[in-house]
Amino acid sequence: MSCFAGDRIGSTRAYSGHGNAPPILEPVRVVWRGNILRFARAHASIRQGAKRVARLTISLLYYIALAFWRFALQLTGRSPARRLVVIYYHGIPDAYRSKFVRQMESIRRGAKVFPAFHRGSLPAGKANVAITFDDAYVSVAENALPELASRGFHSTIFVPTATLGGPPSWTMEEGCPDSCEFVMPAEQIAKLASPLVTLGAHSCTHPRLSRLTLSDARAEIEGSRIELQNLTGQDIRLFSLPYGDHSPSTIELCREAGYEAVFSTIPTSVDTKGPGFVRGRVKVDPFDGRLEFFLKYNGAYAWAPYVSALKRTLRNHWQSPAAHLGLVASDRQGRRS
Repeated sequence: MSCFAGDRIGSTRAYSGHGNAPPILEPVRVVWRGNILRFARAHASIRQGAKRVARLTISLLYYIALAFWRFALQLTGRSPARRLVVIYYHGIPDAYRSKFVRQMESIRRGAKVFPAFHRGSLPAGKANVAITFDDAYVSVAENALPELASRGFHSTIFVPTATLGGPPSWTMEEGCPDSCEFVMPAEQIAKLASPLVTLGAHSCTHPRLSRLTLSDARAEIEGSRIELQNLTGQDIRLFSLPYGDHSPSTIELCREAGYEAVFSTIPTSVDTKGPGFVRGRVKVDPFDGRLEFFLKYNGAYAWAPYVSALKRTLRNHWQSPAAHLGLVASDRQGRRS
């Protein structure tokens, strides 16, 4: 056997001994890993698509049931309660402007638009909708506001004050289209407020407020209001919770800071005649399909919080016995030792 062949065998053995692939197999390993990653992403995408279809189906059934309920009430001479559905977007990229226009046309035909802070009675006959945007992206000013203004639609924009003029600095899901966005600069924010545009605070740095200390959470909640008021000269009365994350102490801090309403990401409609401080909102995207968007602004996703609460209850119910068994097993093991 030649020295060259011997070296090759020795080299292969050396790599095997250390748990590494020989150099000749490295491209195969890279391709294999790439295939696994692609498969995992495709699997996650399929799961997300299946969940979306399931939510759409449940919402359609909910909408039909709600329509029957309202009809039954009218037959008995009673009027169904009229509520406000607050929807929220993030960015409106150039590629989705035409789809956003289609959505606004759907609202123009089938709904009445109110400010997100509206309190008082609502008209019957159509859905009542408020339009909001989180994060104050440049794409909203470029692609959404002109379309809203041309239709006379009011909107509310929630501003994270510590990132003006820069890209989002907060955590996002992998592949989120907002990662390519930029927050409006200070000079653009200062000129936004108008009869059709209300500004609200969205914290300073967009953190999960419930994970902060009380003093840090207060600084985010109060600080963003003060900074936005100094920038715009407007009295800032609305606050949007980053990620929708909050705790009872977070809500109390918002009250103390002087806000009149706080907006979450829980898809419940708003009783505009009640004293409610926290208002639910329904997440929409410019790429939502026609039926999906219609159901969202008609409040047909209001079932979702109840299902989430049920899932949490069941999860806690099943985890508690398991935890109890684990403690018993640990105790027995401790006694043996």
